[in-house]
Amino acid sequence: MSIDTKSNKIIETDVLVIGGGMAGCCAAARAADHGLNVTVLEKAHTRRSGCAGMGIDHYESVPQETLSARTLTERFEYEQNRINGDRVGNPNILYKYFAAQWDTIKGLEDLGASMKWYDDDYYFFNRSDMFPGERYWLRVRWQNIKPILSKAIHKRGVNVLERTMAVDILTDNGRAAGATAMNTRTGEFMTIKAKAVVMATGQLQRAYNGEQPMSDSYKLRYDGSPATQSGDGFALAYRAGADLVNMDINGWMFRCRDDLVISFGNFEHNDGLPSHYFNNKGEEFMFADAQVYNKLENEGQTPLYRHLKHLPDDYFKRVQLCYCDEKPVDFKFAEERQFNPHSHAFEVTPFKPLSFMASSGVHINEDFDTNLPGLFAIGDVASPLHSCSVAAGSAFLTADYLPEYLKGISDPKIDDSQIESAKEKAFAPLKGGKRDIEPLDLETSVRYICERYVGLMRSEGKMNEGLRRIGSIRRAVVPRVKAQSPHQLMRYLEATNILDMAEVHIQSCLERKESRGNFMRVDYPDRDPARDNNLTHQRLENGKPVIYFEGVPDLKPELMKEDN
Repeated sequence: MSIDTKSNKIIETDVLVIGGGMAGCCAAARAADHGLNVTVLEKAHTRRSGCAGMGIDHYESVPQETLSARTLTERFEYEQNRINGDRVGNPNILYKYFAAQWDTIKGLEDLGASMKWYDDDYYFFNRSDMFPGERYWLRVRWQNIKPILSKAIHKRGVNVLERTMAVDILTDNGRAAGATAMNTRTGEFMTIKAKAVVMATGQLQRAYNGEQPMSDSYKLRYDGSPATQSGDGFALAYRAGADLVNMDINGWMFRCRDDLVISFGNFEHNDGLPSHYFNNKGEEFMFADAQVYNKLENEGQTPLYRHLKHLPDDYFKRVQLCYCDEKPVDFKFAEERQFNPHSHAFEVTPFKPLSFMASSGVHINEDFDTNLPGLFAIGDVASPLHSCSVAAGSAFLTADYLPEYLKGISDPKIDDSQIESAKEKAFAPLKGGKRDIEPLDLETSVRYICERYVGLMRSEGKMNEGLRRIGSIRRAVVPRVKAQSPHQLMRYLEATNILDMAEVHIQSCLERKESRGNFMRVDYPDRDPARDNNLTHQRLENGKPVIYFEGVPDLKPELMKEDN
């Protein structure tokens, strides 16, 4: 392979959707229904891409007779406040997609995704750890949700570019104007010109090691699809000038070391019957936060465990049935290891960094628009969005807004220097010189830095050392990364995106000089009242990072009065 032989294919479209997961497919299908010319970029294959690729067994937060969109907004904010110690996003955005949930459900059903349970009715259930008795989550049988959505966008004539990874967003006079991309099988380089760009690439997790203890650091054991967890959309939006928010927050929580044999969600989503916590003496206790865990650790009461032994047999079979819709192969793992998920005690792993989810991501307004005109963000890549229901809801709402938004938008003009710069970057590992480092070695080096220097217990000295090492990797490691195939070039681009976001994460944590919720600074153990109700914003200006704080708006008065 040689950079000089790469073609520069040019594609023109009304709307470019980057990411073909749940949110991307829904946005593309609805935009095509509005008569727009739509192109989807997906680095994997839309039949099984994104965190919904393995299947989904539940659908979150559906308003009902006694639970209005306002109430669900309050529920979401309560949960985030419990985890993070403060509000993390604009409640008016939350209200908007909660209020549209029944329209979203109809939209999904129109695409072929059945929302009903085996008795041909909606099966509402209660999240066991919050608000007992309130049923506003749906059980769904979505083992094949992604093949269904993939078929829907192909049927509508969407231009689907699979095995094609976005390299960078193109801009025209301060507007998003498309993107550069590379086929991960052929190496073909292409330019996509678009009047609007919709980012739908999912979360960031791979700045930290996976959940399970693995001897081989190449193994990517994460909650959801590892390919979706490389933070590509975070990095693309950031480099183009869009704001990221809450990059100092990542989801620390109790996980289970035996997650390979039953999913974490089955300890939480048991229709009103929560799992039980107990210590190494067999004594039960309530949910533990970081402070409670540290106390139990100091008293010698760890390890901690969770179990589902109290669930009746018929009830556990129902949980097992739901789980089969999400990760059917895991029960095979359980059988081979002689685990019985019903009777086994699962050791709790304290506060593993799960991901930058819900609170962290690309900053959006109530139209899912970013501060970079022409760039929208939906699904898990946007803050404060998370879950399949929000992915679909934000996708449909954005697609419905696009026809009016695009009126009067002229065809973009692309600066050739941006294309050449992206091309040089994408194929850099093919250049000469000493090339002896694998792309995943670069990634694991970044993950080590985050684990060691900006983990749960942060301090200025450790984080400054982490930034120093990030700089060292940029200078000494990145220029030595090699690639022998387009697939390895994709891994290289993923690793550089993770590197960029690790640096952003550490910078943001350094600026937050306090402790609250699951954010802890050893050198600043107290809460800073000046940070109450403020988000940490971060963007690039003239190539330099800018960090500032901005307050979270309140729910609009007219929505506060809404009862239904």
